[in-house]
Amino acid sequence: MEPSSVPTCPRCSAPRILRPECPQCGVIYAKADALAARRATQQAAPPPPAEVMPPPEAPPLVDPAWLAPTPELRSDVLFERTPDLDADAEEAAYELKLYIFVLPVALLVSYLAVSGGTGFIVRLFTMPLHEVGHAVTAWLCGHVAFPTLWLTPIFGRSFLLAAAAAAGLGFWTWRSWKRRRWGQVAAGVGLLLLQFVGTVVISRTTAMMLFSFGGDGLMMVLGTLLMATLYAPPGSYLHEHGLRWGFVAIGATSYVDGFHTWWKARTDFAEIPFGQNEGVGMSDASRLVEEHGWDERALISRYVTLGVLCLVGLAVLYAVQIVRMRKRLAPKA
Repeated sequence: MEPSSVPTCPRCSAPRILRPECPQCGVIYAKADALAARRATQQAAPPPPAEVMPPPEAPPLVDPAWLAPTPELRSDVLFERTPDLDADAEEAAYELKLYIFVLPVALLVSYLAVSGGTGFIVRLFTMPLHEVGHAVTAWLCGHVAFPTLWLTPIFGRSFLLAAAAAAGLGFWTWRSWKRRRWGQVAAGVGLLLLQFVGTVVISRTTAMMLFSFGGDGLMMVLGTLLMATLYAPPGSYLHEHGLRWGFVAIGATSYVDGFHTWWKARTDFAEIPFGQNEGVGMSDASRLVEEHGWDERALISRYVTLGVLCLVGLAVLYAVQIVRMRKRLAPKA
């Protein structure tokens, strides 16, 4: 039979005595028993379940601050409303500046180049248009002509060529009429009338006289027409591809080169280009005086008159285009 167990101190395991505290360690038995019972209860209880953390949230695709409504600003701190950009008005204002300055500047620069020491060099660039003037005169008179850089061989009258030229002018006039381009219609009708007179009415002698006069004469006319391409309408081939700038430069130089020569000849007959051209023969002025009986004053007067008419026509076009552009801008000012 086993002996019964002896009560011991909860702290030092010494045998208990009949006193409230342990003589060995001095602990009070009641407090030590309560502490031991509390520890036993804690050890017997199951551990609390581990806290499960929620998965992290994915960041939003759009910052919520961007979605917040914009607060209204006070009217007293708002800037004045700027006018909306009008591309058409901006382009029209730019074109107006070009209309005002380009032709005067082109004519002034051409005058300085022609009247200075570079006049001979300028003539190298204007001579092709001079030869085209001879050729166009011949074509309007029904003659075959081939313009080159320095001379234009002119052959006999060809009614086949005249018919082809009339057909081309007629087709151009008809297309212009269909598109309601009345300026081109008037030009086409005028050219058809000139071709009819030059081919059917005038004699060969008169035609040869016009060939000689048409060098400098039509050079001034064609130069004026080239300068007028500055006013090509927006969207046209000349406007969109910038061809009008080259035409204005060529036209201004050619016009001034032809007109300047005959304007100086008004006070100095020595300025008249009489003489022989190498490989060609007599100059245009010599042919008109010696072969067709023009005197010097009539020769000068006719060239100067044609040049002045070209300049007046260009000035009228210049003024009309500026007025039209300003009217176009007036409602948008």
